[in-house]
Amino acid sequence: MIRLGSVLPGVLAKQPGRQRLTELRVALAFRELLGEPLASSCETVRVRGSILVLMTTNPALAHQLRLDSEVLLQRLNSKSLGVTLRTLQVRTGRSGFLGEIE
Repeated sequence: MIRLGSVLPGVLAKQPGRQRLTELRVALAFRELLGEPLASSCETVRVRGSILVLMTTNPALAHQLRLDSEVLLQRLNSKSLGVTLRTLQVRTGRSGFLGEIE
């Protein structure tokens, strides 16, 4: 008998819209990892290849996220989110930046 949990990630990876699904899974895992009070300060979570891009209006939080980036990426990658994240980019400002990310 094959377990659904072992098959589902492969099936989802082949579906249209998988990028957005991956971003949602990463955003939920990130919110769980940081906790609601801190995660609510992050307006945008995007995944571009192996890069996790966060936007926050809080400069102190942005600085701390940059300092803790290796630990955050390790913990996120341990959750089998469908992508291996290698880089964390944290930007300070509003979420109008999305067109700039490639």
